[in-house]
Amino acid sequence: MASYRRDADANRNALFGSSTSSSSRAGAPKKSSLRDSSAPSSFSSTNPSTNAHTLLRSNAAPPQRRSSPLSNALTGQARIEKLQEAQECQKKAKKALQKSLFSSPDPVSAALFYHRAAESYKQCGGEDRMERLHRVASAECHMSHGAYAIAAGDYVRAAELMAKSDEEEKGNETMTIEDKRRECHDLYENASKAWREQGEMGRAAECLLQSGFALLMSVGEGQGVEGDEEDDSLVVLGGQRLMGMNRIALEAIEAAVESHVPDPLNRYKHFRQTGISMFVDPEETGDSLQKDNILNNDEETRSICLAHMVKSSFAHETVARAVEKFAEYGEYKSALYAAGAVTALLEHDGFSTISLSRAYCVESILALAIGDVVAADKYFLEVHLQNNHYLTSRECKLAEDLIRAVKMRNDEDLEMARNPNGENRAALSNLNPMLRNVVATLRISGVAKSMASTSSTGKVAETEATVTKVHDSNAHDDSTPKITAGDENLDNELDDLMKDMGLAS
Repeated sequence: MASYRRDADANRNALFGSSTSSSSRAGAPKKSSLRDSSAPSSFSSTNPSTNAHTLLRSNAAPPQRRSSPLSNALTGQARIEKLQEAQECQKKAKKALQKSLFSSPDPVSAALFYHRAAESYKQCGGEDRMERLHRVASAECHMSHGAYAIAAGDYVRAAELMAKSDEEEKGNETMTIEDKRRECHDLYENASKAWREQGEMGRAAECLLQSGFALLMSVGEGQGVEGDEEDDSLVVLGGQRLMGMNRIALEAIEAAVESHVPDPLNRYKHFRQTGISMFVDPEETGDSLQKDNILNNDEETRSICLAHMVKSSFAHETVARAVEKFAEYGEYKSALYAAGAVTALLEHDGFSTISLSRAYCVESILALAIGDVVAADKYFLEVHLQNNHYLTSRECKLAEDLIRAVKMRNDEDLEMARNPNGENRAALSNLNPMLRNVVATLRISGVAKSMASTSSTGKVAETEATVTKVHDSNAHDDSTPKITAGDENLDNELDDLMKDMGLAS
């Protein structure tokens, strides 16, 4: 019995440390611990909470902090030498572009020197303005001799630097937010042209979309910019912008959507609000432009459009950003037009994925948002339900519940369908926050409630007129049947019958 107690005490001391006196600790068997011989005295056996796990953690190397991007910038004498090198490259580039009696301008050498100067300013850090100017000069030289890919990269880098710049002066005038938007738009547009010359249609379309987003740049995205401190586009109510989208930005983003998917391949092309398709002859009359069936049934036109469709990986995610931006500003028609482009890209892949199911659900939500329940129900039955994978998805149930509630004018069913804690909570959580706000503003009649006005002027009267116009254009979908002369005669006959039966009131 004594030997059992002695063994038990020894095992306890080996696992948890000894809490007895020093004499009893001396008689205990020596632990085979993971402690190193050079470990500090704080990890001695007198601490009863010390175990192998804490010993391993104490001997582990401390975590290294991730260095910030500015920590790699040169300092001291190295920075001074790099700045001098950049200035020398700038002088050589200017000299290469000069024309003399025995030499002609050399844009190739000038482009290399400008690019080297821009890289030097980038390594120095804090020289964003000088780097941006040399990036633009390098891109222009590269464009002149056909180096389109390098030129596009320089344009994109210059646009990124312009977006985060904090410079306050532009020559002798103060830079405003409008100047910043215009400069970023032009740089991204030049990058799109360069990628198009290179044959990279996917990157060209992405840069074109960025040029449209640049026109919506707010004051909060830059520092030191004066002139629009009270920008109403910063105000967000109910997940939407208070001011409507700029007309120029709307046109640029819709053109970028068509650069991904030509309009003849988009089933919602008639919801485009600005411009016409580049695949339609502009000299034709308005009647011929409205013949969508002729465009869709023309095999030659469809083959040309398929050749111009962007087939790069994850192209649908780029267009989905346009859908979110349109929904943020309350432009539901344009959002539905962009959503049609997303589904066209996913359907062209030939695979039924969860992304396609969510894209179908977004189409139904946006169609209900503009008050067109007929189009939502039509495409849900004729297009969406023809996909077997979509039939078993959660998004299909959400779209069906929303369409049925709006179609039957049942407020309770509508609230139950979009309840975040209800049966469709999984499908709602997978939607973008902007689209969840659209679901929350759906109505059983008319269009979804929008906080944004129709233009950047901010006139409430224009917003109400537009909403009334949209409601009147879709009145045949939701309005009650009109009473005709035949109906009145039928009512009179029923009244006479009631009088004969003695039931007249």
